[in-house]
Amino acid sequence: MANPAGNTHVYLDVTKHKEQIPKPEDLYPIPPDLLSCLLEIAPKILKSGAWWSIGGDLSENIMGVHVRPKEIEIMTDGVGLDKVVRALSDYNPRPINVEERRIEREAELDLRKYPVFERFTGAEFTRGGAKVTIQGDYRLKVGEWEWGDAFFFKPDTVNVALVRIPVMPLALRSEIHITLGWLDRAQLIAEAYAAAHAEKV
Repeated sequence: MANPAGNTHVYLDVTKHKEQIPKPEDLYPIPPDLLSCLLEIAPKILKSGAWWSIGGDLSENIMGVHVRPKEIEIMTDGVGLDKVVRALSDYNPRPINVEERRIEREAELDLRKYPVFERFTGAEFTRGGAKVTIQGDYRLKVGEWEWGDAFFFKPDTVNVALVRIPVMPLALRSEIHITLGWLDRAQLIAEAYAAAHAEKV
């Protein structure tokens, strides 16, 4: 997606909370219903041979970012969509359909706010209380700008309870947040990155 804010350089404080000891209420584990569902469906998708990745807030949560995901968002491409849906056919996902909707938060650029829209071809289902959305050829649009290119990237792989889960890289998530002017979200990623590297020292 083109950057509607132009070539703005943003510097984030990655050391702000580096030495703070988290309190129990500050911990953000993967919600049990999402974790259980993810561990159940991931091996099925892996066998499909499709390109896929966990996106949305869950991709950040898995990587240690302090956000609370509400659903499992599975990103794939046009070819992979049919493969993923077939792999999860036992859960009776709704028929594949084109979705276009405005997301809750607006972009904040140059002291102005703009609506943000998402579009994808997909399906969804619920398993054990966890909502799962399958998103093929996911795109974003800000205000009256044109739709961005469909998301396609090399996922990072995380071992979650011995299951290999591909997730959207934090660097890409951060780039998206900065492009939309969501510097608070980019800061959370920076802090998680700093904390993870501090543990290795």
